[in-house]
Amino acid sequence: MSDIVIVMIGAFVLVGGVILYAVISTATGLEEDENQNYIPDWIERKFPSIFKGSKDLD
Repeated sequence: MSDIVIVMIGAFVLVGGVILYAVISTATGLEEDENQNYIPDWIERKFPSIFKGSKDLD
């Protein structure tokens, strides 16, 4: 297996894991999500440049 394929699989698993965590934690109520976009509010505050289109950022 080439190194590129291994890196792509690793990146896919990492990004997929973060998305899965965000959806499960907000759906079960473990994390706050005021605007119901399945992204926990603490992540939106920590990375404002990614979510600057969000209406609820302070």
